[in-house]
Amino acid sequence: MSEFLPEVLAVEILARLSIKDLSRCRCVCKTWRSLINHRGFAERYLDISPVRFVSFYDKGFYLLDVEGKNLVIQNPQKLELPLDESMIDESTCVLHCHGTLCVTLKNYTSIVWNPYSNQFKIVPNPGIYRDSNILGFGYDPVSNDYKLVTFIDPIGSSTAQIFEFRTGSWRECVPSPYPDWHYRERIGTFLDQYLYWIAYRSNVDRFILCFNLSTYEYQKLALPVYKEGVTCSWLGVTKKNLCVIEYVTCEKEIRVSVMDKTGSWNKIISLSMLDFIDVQDRKCDYQVEFVSFTKNNDLFLTFTGYSDDFETGAEDREKKKMFLYKTVDNTIKQVRLCNSLPGFQFLGEYVETLVIVDRIFI
Repeated sequence: MSEFLPEVLAVEILARLSIKDLSRCRCVCKTWRSLINHRGFAERYLDISPVRFVSFYDKGFYLLDVEGKNLVIQNPQKLELPLDESMIDESTCVLHCHGTLCVTLKNYTSIVWNPYSNQFKIVPNPGIYRDSNILGFGYDPVSNDYKLVTFIDPIGSSTAQIFEFRTGSWRECVPSPYPDWHYRERIGTFLDQYLYWIAYRSNVDRFILCFNLSTYEYQKLALPVYKEGVTCSWLGVTKKNLCVIEYVTCEKEIRVSVMDKTGSWNKIISLSMLDFIDVQDRKCDYQVEFVSFTKNNDLFLTFTGYSDDFETGAEDREKKKMFLYKTVDNTIKQVRLCNSLPGFQFLGEYVETLVIVDRIFI
């Protein structure tokens, strides 16, 4: 780079800038442009970029950084949706892949949108659509294409429809072998070239539906087998492995299991709700609302509690709390907002990346 600034050090400095600042740095000189455009730099940037969480609040989207040194969030960053905000509400789903968001709209279409370049594309409705249709958004390395997946439920069957951004059109896949199952979350978890959903018929009759974005094949994966009592389950990714977070109501227990390369599950975390909620707050009936891992593999959790004190207003009876469980030293830190939490609805994660996704917006 120069005798005063080695290239390794320049990479570490530049990798800590925002996407907008890097766009300016690309114009400084050919050397910097070549360095920033290099695939290795993009991978380093992705490693450093923190996970932030998209939330819906006051008719808009906000980004919250919970990994900062200060666990009091002063000014959540508002994302300026390129469409009228009346097109979204609390029922909106947000999916994320490589720095790009896929947002469902009220008219049953979707918008694929990069918040930093402000590029966007409207994805048309593939046909029959309901608010319960499950969704997935991910990248297929075989075809080098991004794909949006939704399951259409005609009578007696369930068929995956795939929107291929390379062709700009929907294509129909073979019907699902599990058409009459329900799904814990509408949004699929993306890892490598696969999408995952938890399917269930009861608390004990459950499995993971895996969908291959390259071959369009289905696979059934077993969930961890523990004692009964699980009421809520979430899929996630930690250290590039699929994990499942479960909440056992009767025991007020939160447990996390990770799938290894053999397909076996190993329980890595077991927490009690009592570890998070103060004694004076236990009169509220707190439930786990949102759970996800951060880039540092810490566990971010939000709880919603309801008080039976009817002398207070409806808004005051609802309480929300956010926590960060630090896996390195097994400590729990409460995350606070400068304003009140009620009204914030956490929708999913977001990570800035330099991965070029222009093919989406062709």
